[in-house]
Amino acid sequence: MKSIRLSLMVYFLALLAAALLAASLLVYRIADQTLQDKQRAMRQLIDKQYSERCEKEKARLDADLLAQARSLARLVQVQFQWYNSHLIQSLLLLGALSNNLSPNGHLLASSWLPQGLWWSWPEPNPVYEFVHRALRPTLKPGVKLKLDELGLADIQASDYFLQIDSPPSEPWYSPSMAGRSFPLDDSVLGPEGVAEWRYDDTWLGDTPVRRVVFQASGVARRFPRPPSPSPSPSDAPSNRSAPRRETSRGPTIYVHCAAPTAKLDANLAGFGQQHDEELAKVAEETRDSLRGLRQWLWGISLAVFAATAFGTFGLVRLGLSPLRRLSHAVSQVSPKDFRLPLDERPLPLELRPIAKRLTTTLDLLKRTFAWEKQAVADISHELRTPLAALMTTTELALRKPRSAEHYRELLGDVYASAQQMHQIIERLLTLARLDAGVDRLRIQSVDVAALAQQCADVVRPLAEAHSLKLTVKSPPLVRMQTDPDKLREIISNLLHNAIQYNRPDGTIDLRVERHNGTLEVEVQDTGIGITAEARDRIFERFYRGDPSRGGDDLHTGLGLAIVKEYIDLMGGSIDVESTEGQGSTFRVRLPVR
Repeated sequence: MKSIRLSLMVYFLALLAAALLAASLLVYRIADQTLQDKQRAMRQLIDKQYSERCEKEKARLDADLLAQARSLARLVQVQFQWYNSHLIQSLLLLGALSNNLSPNGHLLASSWLPQGLWWSWPEPNPVYEFVHRALRPTLKPGVKLKLDELGLADIQASDYFLQIDSPPSEPWYSPSMAGRSFPLDDSVLGPEGVAEWRYDDTWLGDTPVRRVVFQASGVARRFPRPPSPSPSPSDAPSNRSAPRRETSRGPTIYVHCAAPTAKLDANLAGFGQQHDEELAKVAEETRDSLRGLRQWLWGISLAVFAATAFGTFGLVRLGLSPLRRLSHAVSQVSPKDFRLPLDERPLPLELRPIAKRLTTTLDLLKRTFAWEKQAVADISHELRTPLAALMTTTELALRKPRSAEHYRELLGDVYASAQQMHQIIERLLTLARLDAGVDRLRIQSVDVAALAQQCADVVRPLAEAHSLKLTVKSPPLVRMQTDPDKLREIISNLLHNAIQYNRPDGTIDLRVERHNGTLEVEVQDTGIGITAEARDRIFERFYRGDPSRGGDDLHTGLGLAIVKEYIDLMGGSIDVESTEGQGSTFRVRLPVR
């Protein structure tokens, strides 16, 4: 996007939307898991309550059946006990009366009297044994239980099906049985005289019922036993004991008490329906909670997104205010004033490097503009001298007719001035091509030692004219891949510079060596040297360390600038070591291709 403000807003809102979506999904997932766990726990609780209700309902029915069976068995036992006790009393009374009709009957009548009247009767008691054996058992095989005559006729129990068995007698049925009966199989029978009960689900005709079979002992008959023989009068009070009773049990009673399971099934079905409704209610509550949570999350997310979208514009504008200040400060820069009117301290940390870089760039621009102005002045000055000489010579030749020999001398001066102007223009064009980046290397295999010797041979006459001794030191053969024209220009310019700034009767040493893939070309002179201030500027264009030496030859302060540009283009480096008044050493290092 072209607008930083719009880009920041879009990126921020996209990040916010992703964050809100991720947070909403995470919250929804956690809530969903929590509600699912809660729903699972509620289902387990509802299932447990349903099971407890069903078991409780079944237990209640079983308890009612057992209570009904026990009550009926207790009532039967009481009725049979009453019947047998009255029967025994009647037999005892009948025996007492019958003994009075026999001789000495009044002596035997006491044996038929109740227990309290015969403490001193010795054992064994024949009457007791007779009655005890005669009344066991009371019920005979094939005798029907006429419990209606014993007070059970009022038992209707329309909600229960009652049946009483006392083998080998015939069973008794409640009116609700309506001619139906329960079978008494051997699995129901338990040890005689032991109270037991057992539940089962069975059918009474075509009616499913829940039944309890209660097993109880029959009628308990207690007969008085005579006491021990009478003790002596001395210890009679201490040894007299209470009369003993012998207990005899009658036949075992089996009470069948059953109830139809329709009501139980209806109650269980109601519990099941309630169970399903509660489960459905829990599931619906879970769905409603999740639906409400989704609506809340969507509402909150949209509200936050909308509020942030409106607030982002102001926040971005506020955040970009330092950039606007920087932009305003840059707009104040003009060709006449390259100073950046901005204090860097209030700027954010991210903009301080930019402000420093802008300040540095503006300083470079200022120096470049100053250099261009100086270059124009230098070029004008350099061209003005040969151009003035050319015009003066031409004017002198046109003043009056001259001889051919005189014209030839004047034309020689004109040619020298034109040649100087041509040299200046060529060097300027060379620097222009380097600045434009159109000058390229033309790589060839070059014998650097031979090329250095050629350059020395070219400038040797000039050195001898200045009374200088030029020597070349190099191995016999130093070959490398490089641009021979540019390398020749580098060596020639360094030699010309050494000649121009040398002393009379001085020396110039040219050395060529190769070390570990690097070519070193060194030019050492015994000239005037270079000051520390001038050492940093000798590679600037049109700069002369000693301006007084610049007007007597074709050099115009562009030679070392061209050398530096060529070395940078070839990927090398140049170092200068100089002592003022003793001479200078230029050392060039080029990579061997």
